Amino acid sequence: MKKKKVLLLLVSLVILFALTLFFLQNDQPSFASQGTLDLSKTPFHDDKMIALDGKWEFYEGELYEPNAFTDRIKENAKLIQVPGNWANNEERKGVGTYRLVIKNVPAGKILGIKKQNIRSASNIFINGELVSEEGTVTKSEADYKEGNYPKLIFFQTDTNQIEIIIQVSDFSFNSAGISNSIYFGEQEVLVTESFKKVLYELAIITILLTIGLLYILLYLFVEKYRRKEFFILAFALSCIFFAFINLCLSERTILYLLPNLSFEAMFKIKDTSIFLATISLILIVSQIDKRLLAPWLRNSLIFIYSLYVPVILLTSLNFYHMFAPVFVFLNCFTYLYIMIKVAYFYIKKKNAANDYHHTIIMFSILNINIYNINLLLYSFGVTAKLELGFLNILIYAITLAIYLTIRVNQSYKTNDFLTHELDVTEQAYLVAQIKPHFFFNTLTSVMSLCYTDGKKAAQLLGHFSNFLRQSFEFNSRDIFVTVDKELNLLTSYIAIEKERFGEKLCIDYDIDPHALAESIPSLSIQPLVENAINHGIYPKEDGGVIKISISKEQSKLVVSVFDTGVGIPAGRISDLMDAAKQRKRGIGIPNINKRLAKYYETQLIIESEQNLWTKVTFEIPIN
Repeated sequence: MKKKKVLLLLVSLVILFALTLFFLQNDQPSFASQGTLDLSKTPFHDDKMIALDGKWEFYEGELYEPNAFTDRIKENAKLIQVPGNWANNEERKGVGTYRLVIKNVPAGKILGIKKQNIRSASNIFINGELVSEEGTVTKSEADYKEGNYPKLIFFQTDTNQIEIIIQVSDFSFNSAGISNSIYFGEQEVLVTESFKKVLYELAIITILLTIGLLYILLYLFVEKYRRKEFFILAFALSCIFFAFINLCLSERTILYLLPNLSFEAMFKIKDTSIFLATISLILIVSQIDKRLLAPWLRNSLIFIYSLYVPVILLTSLNFYHMFAPVFVFLNCFTYLYIMIKVAYFYIKKKNAANDYHHTIIMFSILNINIYNINLLLYSFGVTAKLELGFLNILIYAITLAIYLTIRVNQSYKTNDFLTHELDVTEQAYLVAQIKPHFFFNTLTSVMSLCYTDGKKAAQLLGHFSNFLRQSFEFNSRDIFVTVDKELNLLTSYIAIEKERFGEKLCIDYDIDPHALAESIPSLSIQPLVENAINHGIYPKEDGGVIKISISKEQSKLVVSVFDTGVGIPAGRISDLMDAAKQRKRGIGIPNINKRLAKYYETQLIIESEQNLWTKVTFEIPIN
């Protein structure tokens, strides 16, 4: 079994490594070369769309206007790979100008480009005309303003050549530049492809939000969830936070919902959600298995992230981004550490009975690590692919939802088992309240009859045997019995008591034959009769009558025990229902009342007139 676990772990690591390589590779061909792209040498005329990947002209530290260019490349031009970052690895902040000339462009058509991610402020010129302005492009950091949104830009041209010039300013990131591919194509194709991508991302975001909101409602409105499963709330919040992260990535779907949202507000929503999602994950794994994160580590991580979240909300992008590398590293450490600990305990576990528990958790954490790696590489402009990462976080949510369903189902089964065991224990306790003197009195009566009336002694002993057998049948887990079976027990009990009381005790039965097959809680009538005998008839010198009535009335079963005994003082009736006050006097009445309330939401009704009579009644709904 351990070899299989190790193999599964190795396969998971291979998957993680392979997907990381997948994110790193660029599977789109680069057609741009030396700052030009000839559409006749590309599949553009078949596909109607192409990525403008390849070598663009780049002028670092300069913000050139279109009129600064001729057909010839300027002397300070460099060639830079697009998508990609500044060429200078030491300092990637600053300004720069990109230029690409596209040749053999189809004339007379509505064409367009799709801008995805240019960090962090940009102006785009096509054939000398400013067609897009995002943020404030300037060499002055004081005047600089971020602005980076996905955008479709359409235009027409009468020439077969277009010139694209992109001015870029960035003083916010250490990964400035054109981070994702820019697509060029015909209007209809660009709109269709963009719509497909938005729809894909929106579908995943909607599912995440739905899962999150559903489990929040379950946590808030289902008491058992709220009291016992804080894990549910942490999981629900993590789904919502990951949904908000995805809303601000790639196509930035949040802008379709909030078109006036500022660039800074969008980034703060994303960054805040990232670290709140991490806090939620920490709480989740701590609830799943307390060994995964030591209390000091868990509390330290939550404290550190909780400090950074207000910093994000209350300070500028430039300020809190100064600390971003530290927290990005800490985030990677947290996710990887959790995965390593889950893998460690998965391999270490000897009992295979709950292997699915660790398998599900490990699979979830694996997916969230793939998502985190994808998000990290995307943030640094290393990859433009987020589709798989979006899918990974959805798999994480669905997997944990499945785990949660299994966990809660097992919890309910355990609760049901414990509830049943408690019922059996209460029943056993009720049987234990049969006072020892009842046994002694019965055995004494049997012994006396052995000398005077052997046949009657045998009958009495038979009743006593039957009473004991049925009284102790709680071991068979019969919480409910038929009325007929309960009366069988009661008949044996009354036969024994009549031997003691003789003519002083009279019993009258009024039993509806149609009620015999109905179910009632076991030992729910005998204790009432016992109380009537011991506390109603016994203290009365001339004895009395006990009438046992069972009838079906429409949709309910009505059971009553009436006695002509000494009655009960009005002030003591409420005390009879209180188990705590009755411990010294037996627990029959409060025990029955408790079970009636539990199973049927009803209770005993006690009526009495002192020195005259007492009547105890209960009703049970029946089908």
